[in-house]
Amino acid sequence: MSELKKTVEVNRLLDIYGRLLTKQQFEIMTDYYNLDLSLSEISEVRKISRTAVSDALKTATKKLLNFEEKVGLCKTLDANKTKENKSVIEKIEEDIKNGI
Repeated sequence: MSELKKTVEVNRLLDIYGRLLTKQQFEIMTDYYNLDLSLSEISEVRKISRTAVSDALKTATKKLLNFEEKVGLCKTLDANKTKENKSVIEKIEEDIKNGI
């Protein structure tokens, strides 16, 4: 999987399932994927080691993928994106992104 494709997938999972992560995992994921901070920048800001940041990213990503595997919300939304209900699905995704 290309790095860009992986980033897009993780961002989508983070939008949908991110609040199920620990606060620190969510913040580190947001720093890395949404704010585009490097591991070193995150470690400096959070006063943790670069290895701890890397481990948190790996663990959180695995959790997000596991949530999707078990719940399948992304898969369901994708399967239901037809021309007729595309605007409804996009509204639901936007609401999820905004934290409803």
